[in-house]
Amino acid sequence: MIHLWAMHHARFLALAAMLVLTAAASPPPAVLAPYIHDGRFDPGDYSWLKGRFADASAADKTANAQVVAWVEACRQADREQTTAELADMGVLPPPGMSIVLRDPVCDAVAMPPRGTQRQTFAQFTQALDRATPIAETYLAAVRAAEETLAAADMPLREELLVRPVGEQMLRLGWNWSDGRIPGWDKLTADEKAIVVSRLGQAMAERDRRNTRWLKAVVEENGWPKISEVGERASGRAWLLVQHADADPPFQLKALRLMEPLLATGEVSKSNYAYLYDRVMLKIAGAQRYATQATCEGGKRVPRPLEDAAAVEARRQDMGLEPLGKNMARLQQVYGDCPKG
Repeated sequence: MIHLWAMHHARFLALAAMLVLTAAASPPPAVLAPYIHDGRFDPGDYSWLKGRFADASAADKTANAQVVAWVEACRQADREQTTAELADMGVLPPPGMSIVLRDPVCDAVAMPPRGTQRQTFAQFTQALDRATPIAETYLAAVRAAEETLAAADMPLREELLVRPVGEQMLRLGWNWSDGRIPGWDKLTADEKAIVVSRLGQAMAERDRRNTRWLKAVVEENGWPKISEVGERASGRAWLLVQHADADPPFQLKALRLMEPLLATGEVSKSNYAYLYDRVMLKIAGAQRYATQATCEGGKRVPRPLEDAAAVEARRQDMGLEPLGKNMARLQQVYGDCPKG
Protein backbone atom coordinates (compact mmCIF):
# COMPACT_ATOMS: atom_id res chain seq x y z
CA MET A 1 0.00 0.00 0.00
CA ILE A 2 1.39 3.38 -0.94
CA HIS A 3 2.53 5.51 1.98
CA LEU A 4 1.02 8.91 2.69
CA TRP A 5 4.23 10.69 1.76
CA ALA A 6 4.29 8.86 -1.54
CA MET A 7 0.70 9.91 -2.26
CA HIS A 8 1.67 13.56 -1.78
CA HIS A 9 4.74 12.92 -3.92
CA ALA A 10 2.54 11.43 -6.62
CA ARG A 11 0.30 14.50 -6.66
CA PHE A 12 3.36 16.73 -6.93
CA LEU A 13 4.69 14.64 -9.80
CA ALA A 14 1.34 14.79 -11.56
CA LEU A 15 1.37 18.60 -11.35
CA ALA A 16 4.98 18.70 -12.53
CA ALA A 17 4.13 16.39 -15.40
CA MET A 18 1.29 18.69 -16.49
CA LEU A 19 3.64 21.67 -16.51
CA VAL A 20 6.35 19.83 -18.44
CA LEU A 21 3.82 18.39 -20.89
CA THR A 22 2.56 21.90 -21.58
CA ALA A 23 6.09 22.94 -22.50
CA ALA A 24 6.68 19.82 -24.60
CA ALA A 25 3.34 20.27 -26.38
CA SER A 26 4.73 23.33 -28.18
CA PRO A 27 4.91 22.91 -31.95
CA PRO A 28 7.86 20.93 -33.28
CA PRO A 29 10.79 22.97 -34.65
CA ALA A 30 10.15 24.49 -38.07
CA VAL A 31 12.67 22.19 -39.75
CA LEU A 32 10.39 19.20 -38.96
CA ALA A 33 7.12 20.74 -40.16
CA PRO A 34 7.34 19.51 -43.81
CA TYR A 35 7.72 15.92 -42.57
CA ILE A 36 4.64 15.78 -40.29
CA HIS A 37 1.33 14.77 -41.86
CA ASP A 38 -1.84 13.97 -39.88
CA GLY A 39 0.12 13.38 -36.69
CA ARG A 40 2.63 11.03 -38.34
CA PHE A 41 6.28 11.64 -39.15
CA ASP A 42 7.75 10.67 -42.53
CA PRO A 43 11.56 11.10 -42.52
CA GLY A 44 11.50 11.77 -46.28
CA ASP A 45 14.83 13.04 -47.60
CA TYR A 46 16.24 13.43 -44.06
CA SER A 47 17.20 17.07 -44.68
CA TRP A 48 16.07 17.75 -41.09
CA LEU A 49 19.18 15.78 -40.04
CA LYS A 50 21.68 17.95 -41.92
CA GLY A 51 22.92 19.60 -38.74
CA ARG A 52 24.45 16.30 -37.57
CA PHE A 53 26.73 15.78 -40.55
CA ALA A 54 30.34 16.78 -41.12
CA ASP A 55 29.46 19.42 -43.72
CA ALA A 56 26.64 21.07 -41.72
CA SER A 57 26.22 24.82 -41.99
CA ALA A 58 25.74 27.04 -38.95
CA ALA A 59 22.01 27.25 -39.74
CA ASP A 60 21.81 23.46 -40.02
CA LYS A 61 23.48 23.05 -36.62
CA THR A 62 21.11 25.56 -35.02
CA ALA A 63 18.08 23.74 -36.42
CA ASN A 64 19.45 20.43 -35.19
CA ALA A 65 20.00 21.83 -31.70
CA GLN A 66 16.34 22.86 -31.66
CA VAL A 67 15.27 19.34 -32.67
CA VAL A 68 17.44 17.76 -29.97
CA ALA A 69 16.03 20.10 -27.32
CA TRP A 70 12.46 19.41 -28.45
CA VAL A 71 12.94 15.62 -28.27
CA GLU A 72 14.51 15.95 -24.82
CA ALA A 73 11.51 18.01 -23.66
CA CYS A 74 9.26 15.19 -24.92
CA ARG A 75 11.39 12.65 -23.06
CA GLN A 76 11.30 14.61 -19.81
CA ALA A 77 7.54 15.13 -20.08
CA ASP A 78 6.97 11.42 -20.67
CA ARG A 79 9.20 10.44 -17.76
CA GLU A 80 7.32 12.80 -15.43
CA GLN A 81 3.93 11.57 -16.64
CA THR A 82 4.89 7.89 -16.37
CA THR A 83 6.37 8.44 -12.90
CA ALA A 84 3.18 10.14 -11.73
CA GLU A 85 0.96 7.37 -13.10
CA LEU A 86 3.10 4.67 -11.51
CA ALA A 87 3.12 6.53 -8.20
CA ASP A 88 -0.67 6.51 -8.28
CA MET A 89 -0.40 2.72 -8.60
CA GLY A 90 1.81 2.55 -5.53
CA VAL A 91 5.18 2.36 -7.30
CA LEU A 92 7.95 4.96 -7.18
CA PRO A 93 10.36 4.15 -10.02
CA PRO A 94 14.02 5.23 -10.07
CA PRO A 95 14.62 8.82 -11.25
CA GLY A 96 16.57 7.71 -14.32
CA MET A 97 13.93 5.24 -15.51
CA SER A 98 14.38 4.32 -19.14
CA ILE A 99 11.32 5.13 -21.23
CA VAL A 100 9.99 4.77 -24.75
CA LEU A 101 8.60 8.07 -26.01
CA ARG A 102 4.80 8.14 -26.06
CA ASP A 103 4.38 10.78 -28.75
CA PRO A 104 4.76 9.06 -32.14
CA VAL A 105 6.33 12.11 -33.83
CA CYS A 106 8.85 12.66 -31.04
CA ASP A 107 9.70 8.96 -31.03
CA ALA A 108 10.19 8.80 -34.80
CA VAL A 109 12.43 11.89 -34.76
CA ALA A 110 14.43 10.27 -31.95
CA MET A 111 15.17 7.20 -34.12
CA PRO A 112 17.39 8.49 -36.96
CA PRO A 113 19.77 6.10 -38.73
CA ARG A 114 22.65 5.39 -36.36
CA GLY A 115 26.32 5.88 -37.16
CA THR A 116 25.82 7.75 -40.42
CA GLN A 117 26.65 11.28 -39.24
CA ARG A 118 30.38 10.76 -39.63
CA GLN A 119 30.11 11.53 -43.34
CA THR A 120 28.78 14.38 -45.47
CA PHE A 121 25.09 14.69 -46.12
CA ALA A 122 25.70 14.12 -49.85
CA GLN A 123 27.32 10.75 -49.05
CA PHE A 124 24.40 9.87 -46.80
CA THR A 125 21.97 10.74 -49.59
CA GLN A 126 23.67 8.20 -51.85
CA ALA A 127 23.09 5.49 -49.25
CA LEU A 128 19.52 6.74 -48.79
CA ASP A 129 18.81 6.35 -52.52
CA ARG A 130 19.83 2.68 -52.34
CA ALA A 131 18.20 1.87 -48.99
CA THR A 132 14.82 3.56 -49.43
CA PRO A 133 13.43 1.10 -52.03
CA ILE A 134 14.37 -1.81 -49.76
CA ALA A 135 12.64 -0.28 -46.75
CA GLU A 136 9.59 0.74 -48.74
CA THR A 137 9.22 -2.73 -50.27
CA TYR A 138 9.38 -4.39 -46.86
CA LEU A 139 6.90 -1.90 -45.37
CA ALA A 140 4.52 -2.49 -48.29
CA ALA A 141 4.71 -6.25 -47.64
CA VAL A 142 3.84 -5.69 -43.99
CA ARG A 143 0.83 -3.55 -44.89
CA ALA A 144 -0.32 -6.14 -47.42
CA ALA A 145 -0.13 -8.91 -44.82
CA GLU A 146 -2.08 -6.84 -42.30
CA GLU A 147 -4.77 -5.91 -44.82
CA THR A 148 -5.12 -9.51 -45.98
CA LEU A 149 -5.71 -10.77 -42.45
CA ALA A 150 -7.98 -7.94 -41.31
CA ALA A 151 -11.73 -8.50 -41.19
CA ALA A 152 -14.68 -6.64 -39.74
CA ASP A 153 -16.36 -7.96 -36.58
CA MET A 154 -13.60 -10.48 -35.96
CA PRO A 155 -14.03 -12.53 -32.74
CA LEU A 156 -11.56 -11.61 -30.01
CA ARG A 157 -9.77 -14.97 -30.25
CA GLU A 158 -9.09 -14.45 -33.97
CA GLU A 159 -8.11 -10.81 -33.67
CA LEU A 160 -5.62 -11.64 -30.93
CA LEU A 161 -4.03 -14.18 -33.27
CA VAL A 162 -3.62 -11.77 -36.19
CA ARG A 163 -2.89 -8.52 -34.31
CA PRO A 164 0.85 -9.16 -33.83
CA VAL A 165 1.56 -10.11 -37.46
CA GLY A 166 2.71 -6.66 -38.58
CA GLU A 167 4.92 -5.91 -35.61
CA GLN A 168 6.41 -9.40 -35.74
CA MET A 169 7.31 -8.99 -39.42
CA LEU A 170 8.88 -5.66 -38.61
CA ARG A 171 10.85 -7.10 -35.70
CA LEU A 172 12.18 -9.81 -37.98
CA GLY A 173 13.36 -7.19 -40.47
CA TRP A 174 14.66 -4.96 -37.68
CA ASN A 175 16.91 -7.83 -36.60
CA TRP A 176 18.34 -8.28 -40.07
CA SER A 177 21.46 -6.50 -38.94
CA ASP A 178 22.50 -9.49 -36.81
CA GLY A 179 23.23 -11.50 -39.96
CA ARG A 180 20.50 -14.11 -39.62
CA ILE A 181 18.76 -13.26 -42.91
CA PRO A 182 20.65 -14.02 -46.18
CA GLY A 183 21.32 -11.00 -48.37
CA TRP A 184 21.57 -8.46 -45.60
CA ASP A 185 25.35 -8.52 -45.80
CA LYS A 186 25.11 -7.07 -49.31
CA LEU A 187 24.12 -3.72 -47.83
CA THR A 188 26.62 -1.21 -46.54
CA ALA A 189 26.56 -0.21 -42.88
CA ASP A 190 24.87 3.08 -43.77
CA GLU A 191 22.21 1.36 -45.88
CA LYS A 192 21.49 -1.08 -43.05
CA ALA A 193 21.17 1.80 -40.59
CA ILE A 194 18.59 3.54 -42.79
CA VAL A 195 16.49 0.41 -43.31
CA VAL A 196 16.63 -0.50 -39.61
CA SER A 197 15.57 3.05 -38.67
CA ARG A 198 12.58 2.98 -41.02
CA LEU A 199 11.44 -0.45 -39.83
CA GLY A 200 11.95 0.57 -36.20
CA GLN A 201 9.70 3.59 -36.64
CA ALA A 202 6.99 1.46 -38.25
CA MET A 203 7.35 -1.14 -35.49
CA ALA A 204 6.88 1.49 -32.77
CA GLU A 205 3.79 2.75 -34.59
CA ARG A 206 2.28 -0.77 -34.56
CA ASP A 207 3.15 -1.24 -30.90
CA ARG A 208 1.27 1.94 -29.96
CA ARG A 209 -1.71 0.98 -32.09
CA ASN A 210 -1.83 -2.50 -30.56
CA THR A 211 -1.48 -1.08 -27.05
CA ARG A 212 -4.48 1.21 -27.55
CA TRP A 213 -6.53 -1.70 -28.84
CA LEU A 214 -5.52 -4.11 -26.05
CA LYS A 215 -6.18 -1.48 -23.36
CA ALA A 216 -9.74 -1.15 -24.65
CA VAL A 217 -10.17 -4.93 -24.66
CA VAL A 218 -8.86 -5.27 -21.10
CA GLU A 219 -11.01 -2.37 -19.90
CA GLU A 220 -14.12 -4.07 -21.26
CA ASN A 221 -13.38 -7.76 -20.71
CA GLY A 222 -10.46 -8.07 -18.29
CA TRP A 223 -7.32 -10.00 -19.17
CA PRO A 224 -7.91 -12.57 -21.98
CA LYS A 225 -8.05 -15.95 -20.23
CA ILE A 226 -7.00 -19.25 -21.77
CA SER A 227 -10.47 -20.71 -21.10
CA GLU A 228 -12.04 -17.80 -23.02
CA VAL A 229 -9.77 -17.30 -26.03
CA GLY A 230 -7.48 -20.34 -26.06
CA GLU A 231 -3.83 -20.74 -25.17
CA ARG A 232 -2.41 -19.32 -28.41
CA ALA A 233 -4.59 -16.21 -28.38
CA SER A 234 -3.91 -15.60 -24.69
CA GLY A 235 -0.21 -15.84 -25.53
CA ARG A 236 -0.65 -13.22 -28.25
CA ALA A 237 -2.23 -10.85 -25.74
CA TRP A 238 0.89 -11.30 -23.62
CA LEU A 239 3.06 -10.57 -26.66
CA LEU A 240 1.22 -7.32 -27.29
CA VAL A 241 1.59 -6.10 -23.71
CA GLN A 242 5.21 -7.25 -23.65
CA HIS A 243 5.79 -4.74 -26.44
CA ALA A 244 3.69 -1.95 -24.89
CA ASP A 245 6.89 -0.31 -23.64
CA ALA A 246 5.63 3.22 -24.26
CA ASP A 247 3.01 2.61 -21.54
CA PRO A 248 4.64 1.06 -18.43
CA PRO A 249 1.57 1.73 -16.23
CA PHE A 250 -0.53 -0.43 -18.56
CA GLN A 251 2.13 -3.14 -18.50
CA LEU A 252 2.02 -3.07 -14.70
CA LYS A 253 -1.78 -3.23 -14.74
CA ALA A 254 -1.65 -6.27 -17.04
CA LEU A 255 0.90 -7.92 -14.77
CA ARG A 256 -1.38 -7.43 -11.78
CA LEU A 257 -4.37 -8.80 -13.69
CA MET A 258 -2.39 -11.86 -14.75
CA GLU A 259 -1.02 -12.70 -11.30
CA PRO A 260 -4.21 -14.15 -9.71
CA LEU A 261 -4.86 -16.16 -12.87
CA LEU A 262 -1.65 -18.16 -12.43
CA ALA A 263 -3.15 -20.46 -9.79
CA THR A 264 -6.04 -21.49 -12.06
CA GLY A 265 -3.93 -21.98 -15.19
CA GLU A 266 -5.67 -19.14 -17.02
CA VAL A 267 -2.37 -17.58 -18.10
CA SER A 268 1.03 -19.00 -18.97
CA LYS A 269 3.46 -19.01 -16.06
CA SER A 270 6.44 -18.41 -18.34
CA ASN A 271 4.70 -15.49 -20.05
CA TYR A 272 4.00 -13.96 -16.65
CA ALA A 273 7.64 -14.38 -15.67
CA TYR A 274 8.88 -12.64 -18.81
CA LEU A 275 6.46 -9.74 -18.36
CA TYR A 276 7.31 -9.44 -14.66
CA ASP A 277 11.02 -9.11 -15.42
CA ARG A 278 10.48 -6.68 -18.28
CA VAL A 279 8.26 -4.41 -16.19
CA MET A 280 10.15 -4.60 -12.91
CA LEU A 281 13.54 -3.92 -14.46
CA LYS A 282 12.13 -0.62 -15.68
CA ILE A 283 10.18 0.48 -12.65
CA ALA A 284 12.14 -1.14 -9.80
CA GLY A 285 15.58 -1.87 -11.26
CA ALA A 286 15.65 -5.64 -10.70
CA GLN A 287 14.13 -8.79 -12.17
CA ARG A 288 13.00 -12.00 -10.44
CA TYR A 289 13.31 -14.79 -13.01
CA ALA A 290 16.45 -13.83 -14.97
CA THR A 291 14.65 -13.73 -18.31
CA GLN A 292 16.44 -10.54 -19.38
CA ALA A 293 20.14 -10.73 -20.21
CA THR A 294 22.92 -8.35 -21.19
CA CYS A 295 26.58 -8.52 -22.17
CA GLU A 296 29.29 -7.80 -19.61
CA GLY A 297 33.00 -8.42 -20.12
CA GLY A 298 32.30 -10.33 -23.33
CA LYS A 299 29.85 -12.71 -21.60
CA ARG A 300 26.05 -12.88 -21.62
CA VAL A 301 24.74 -12.55 -18.06
CA PRO A 302 21.36 -11.82 -16.41
CA ARG A 303 20.48 -8.22 -15.75
CA PRO A 304 20.17 -7.21 -12.04
CA LEU A 305 18.30 -9.74 -9.89
CA GLU A 306 16.06 -9.36 -6.85
CA ASP A 307 17.55 -12.47 -5.25
CA ALA A 308 20.27 -14.34 -7.14
CA ALA A 309 20.22 -17.25 -4.68
CA ALA A 310 16.53 -17.93 -5.33
CA VAL A 311 16.53 -17.53 -9.10
CA GLU A 312 16.86 -21.21 -10.08
CA ALA A 313 13.98 -22.26 -7.82
CA ARG A 314 11.84 -19.40 -9.10
CA ARG A 315 12.58 -20.31 -12.71
CA GLN A 316 11.60 -23.91 -12.04
CA ASP A 317 8.32 -22.80 -10.45
CA MET A 318 7.47 -20.87 -13.62
CA GLY A 319 8.37 -23.71 -15.99
CA LEU A 320 11.56 -22.04 -17.23
CA GLU A 321 14.72 -23.93 -18.12
CA PRO A 322 17.76 -23.69 -15.79
CA LEU A 323 19.59 -20.39 -16.04
CA GLY A 324 22.81 -21.86 -17.45
CA LYS A 325 20.92 -23.61 -20.23
CA ASN A 326 19.04 -20.40 -21.02
CA MET A 327 22.28 -18.39 -21.29
CA ALA A 328 23.70 -21.06 -23.61
CA ARG A 329 20.60 -20.89 -25.80
CA LEU A 330 20.87 -17.10 -26.03
CA GLN A 331 24.50 -17.51 -26.99
CA GLN A 332 23.50 -19.89 -29.77
CA VAL A 333 20.75 -17.63 -31.08
CA TYR A 334 22.48 -14.25 -30.82
CA GLY A 335 26.13 -15.21 -31.05
CA ASP A 336 29.07 -13.93 -29.06
CA CYS A 337 28.92 -10.76 -27.02
CA PRO A 338 31.11 -7.88 -28.17
CA LYS A 339 34.54 -8.13 -26.58
CA GLY A 340 35.97 -5.40 -24.41
